[in-house]
Amino acid sequence: MSKARLTYLFGGFTLHATSRLLVREGTVVPLTSKAFDTLLVLVEAAGCIVGKDELLRRVWPDTVVEESNLTQTIFMLRKALGDAVREHRFIVTVPKQGYCFVPDVHERPDAREDLAEATASRALLGRRLPEHAEARQLCLKGRHFWARRSAGALEKAIRCFQQAIDKEPRHAPAYAGLADCYAILSQCSGLPASDTMPKARAAAEEALRLDESLVEAHATLALVSMLYDWDWPAAEAGFQRALALDPAYAPTRHWYGMYQAAHGRFAAAIAEVGRAQQFAPLSLAINTDLALVLYLARRYEDAVAQYRAAIDLDPGFTDAQLGILMAYGEMGMPGRPISEFMRSPETLSRDAAAALESAYAQSGVQGYWRAFLDLAESPSREVYGSPYVRARLYAAIGRVPQALQWLETALDERDAGLSLVRVDPGLDRLRAEPRWLAIVEQVGLADRIVTPVTTRAAAGTAPALARIDPKR
Repeated sequence: MSKARLTYLFGGFTLHATSRLLVREGTVVPLTSKAFDTLLVLVEAAGCIVGKDELLRRVWPDTVVEESNLTQTIFMLRKALGDAVREHRFIVTVPKQGYCFVPDVHERPDAREDLAEATASRALLGRRLPEHAEARQLCLKGRHFWARRSAGALEKAIRCFQQAIDKEPRHAPAYAGLADCYAILSQCSGLPASDTMPKARAAAEEALRLDESLVEAHATLALVSMLYDWDWPAAEAGFQRALALDPAYAPTRHWYGMYQAAHGRFAAAIAEVGRAQQFAPLSLAINTDLALVLYLARRYEDAVAQYRAAIDLDPGFTDAQLGILMAYGEMGMPGRPISEFMRSPETLSRDAAAALESAYAQSGVQGYWRAFLDLAESPSREVYGSPYVRARLYAAIGRVPQALQWLETALDERDAGLSLVRVDPGLDRLRAEPRWLAIVEQVGLADRIVTPVTTRAAAGTAPALARIDPKR
């Protein structure tokens, strides 16, 4: 990959293009093959910005990989070079463009290694870091299933990451992927958070034990602090740590945006999730949660537009389908044909799907919620609704005692949905209830009062949204 057989000198390091070695004071710095290739490209272009697409093309010329592979490789290089987290002396990230190698680089012909470096080279033979190609491929497959955000897909993702760990027990990204799966599993299945979140934490901590600079694991630990521990200062610190490591890692921006929304800081939340969408424009979860933040901000028309954009990506994505119904319910709109935005989930029987469609046709959104709750509580359990979801649906149809009871169940089970209990428009009917305030206090949000906006005319009028195109 080198443009010439050269040796490059910079910051106390010597980079041999021919023998593919990075040496510091006579000691070889171990690098994987792809890490060496990435460093060589950056060093050859020292002082210039190298785009991410260019790096992916040159380092992985015959393989389709995700940008996260490049991000992880940059982390490995920074760690190998001793780059400080907050003051990068070697590799600087240029937002939305790529990376730049900033030290002065001196070239010399790579005719011969000096004796000390040759000795170090021989010592390294037979113990180079393996490429773990099979484990990486399993992780890519696992990330594909993880992004689909369904119980069945998450089960497949977990199997992929576990297989990667079986292949290479020290492969930190596999543990990070496993942590990400367990961190959202309770929201997509009937499993309680008390079963899944401790597994998420343990896997993330193992990933950091193997590689403390792994942004994925830092972001996931912050998510666990937010959704399960309700430890808001720890979550804030974790997200800030992850952002310092890589400000372009989309899940950090996404989850930190939801953190801001939980505190009622909607302009900041929209900005953060909007940035996440820029980094991962095809993410179902990010597109749907951008709509959710707009909904929480009571900007219902904009929420509907964004939910439609998410549905365009996957017409069967249940979270987006239910989200658009939530927004319609708050807008008090008459029922539109359900076929405009909803496709019956494939997991439903024909009878269950027909019952939901019929209820919507007869009674609009509230009729749909009643039928949904009936299915969720029927012996067949064809529809899953977490305790928090059931609480907000009972509130939507005006059954306050049942809503409070389900909120208390959500509290007992540490339901992740409770992170939004303070700002959710669907719970506005409960705000005068002492039991609701007691729940808010236990979640740690009682001192963060958000006053609901009740005028529907205000929806979609705030200028901050003008920069966000829901069809982007």
